[in-house]
Amino acid sequence: MESLHPSGYTVVLRNRNFLAIWMAQVLSNTALTGSFFLQLILIEVVTESSAQLGAVILAFSLPAVLLSAIAGMVVDRVSKKSILIWSNALRVVTGAALAIVAALLPGNKLSEALFLSILYVLVFATSAIGQFFAPAEGSTIPLLVRAENLLPANSLFTLTFTASQILGMVILAPLGVKLIGIVGSLWVAVAMYLGATLLVAWLPRDQPVRAEAIDGASAVRRAWDEVRAGWQFAIAHRSIFVALLQLALVSTITMIMAELAPGFAKRVLGLSAEDATYVFWPAGVGMLLASILIGRFGQRVPREILASIGMIGVAAALLGLAWAGGGSEVFGKPLFVGHPELVLTTSAMVMFFSLIVGMMMATINIPAQTVVQERSSDAVRGRVLAVQFTLSNALGIPPMLFIGNLADIYGIPRITSVMAILIAFLAGANLIWAISMTRLARLRHAHHTTSHLD
Repeated sequence: MESLHPSGYTVVLRNRNFLAIWMAQVLSNTALTGSFFLQLILIEVVTESSAQLGAVILAFSLPAVLLSAIAGMVVDRVSKKSILIWSNALRVVTGAALAIVAALLPGNKLSEALFLSILYVLVFATSAIGQFFAPAEGSTIPLLVRAENLLPANSLFTLTFTASQILGMVILAPLGVKLIGIVGSLWVAVAMYLGATLLVAWLPRDQPVRAEAIDGASAVRRAWDEVRAGWQFAIAHRSIFVALLQLALVSTITMIMAELAPGFAKRVLGLSAEDATYVFWPAGVGMLLASILIGRFGQRVPREILASIGMIGVAAALLGLAWAGGGSEVFGKPLFVGHPELVLTTSAMVMFFSLIVGMMMATINIPAQTVVQERSSDAVRGRVLAVQFTLSNALGIPPMLFIGNLADIYGIPRITSVMAILIAFLAGANLIWAISMTRLARLRHAHHTTSHLD
């Protein structure tokens, strides 16, 4: 068997077909993440409303709830190459439409209401396309590489998936806005989608796994049966269900931070909306640091306790962010506008608490994800992961409907403080449950050991 070290990447990258789909993934995901952040910046510039940002995130999240169960069935019955080509080609169309709409804004050629309506439709359509692209891409990899090279291939995809998200949010969006403007950056994203389309067109044509036609009623019934089986298994295993709720909490916090970050940068600190990435990039660094530390030392702490510690840490860090930005509410104007002497100290505090948020989110996410993977059987693991995906998006949507309005009325720092308090209560309840579960596990282990000795 091939050794599991970095040289495995060299093996798969010598495969021209794999190289094509890998490069297409990097281009497409960078463009998707960058253009989504550009849309948030555009909304903040036009409306200065966190509620409108929440509506965009809602339009982006809703297709995952509505289409994820059906998309897998379509992928089994349609050529994956065709899905990949059409997915990227349609993103070229939606991306170009968004760039044209953004170009019409400065001359007041579009009313704000019309602009927002078109933007919501385009965001929803782009996200819906992605629900078919992702499973088709994942299903294509085993067709292009040998079984012994599948692990490094998936590892490389996971690594570059995260890297492309950072590249899109940190480079394409903010740096592009400063150099060539929002419209120019959107056209760069369109060019990247076009490049991804040409790359997947290079792939060999595949045959559908299941050739029978899709029957609408049976597809819906089968999807419902699979979803129900996954939910039944998750609910029956309490530790798995709690872990799924913890993962949903992390996803919700991520969406809320994405919704509030541009407004925090512009209305609280007095920076440009695109500078939100620079203020909050330490969160990504924090997740990376926590991943390394947990991988090295995490086995020493029970998984349930570790996730509870993460929840407590997130609550404390969010309270710190609210405190760091709270001066804007006291002085009645953005901090850096009214008090430029606070730029360095306030930025340092915001970045510090953002770093802690990232670390603590990883401290929740990693043990919770491990619990789900370890305690789900092979026969049902895929459906449990589907429950995780659906639950994370479904629970994240309700806050998007009202938290932006509340932030516009009461201010972002106050809303962040309320979030921190609510998470602290959840963390306390979760810690009590985690301690009881840990004690029960130890008693069972002691009883098993005693019985074995007898």
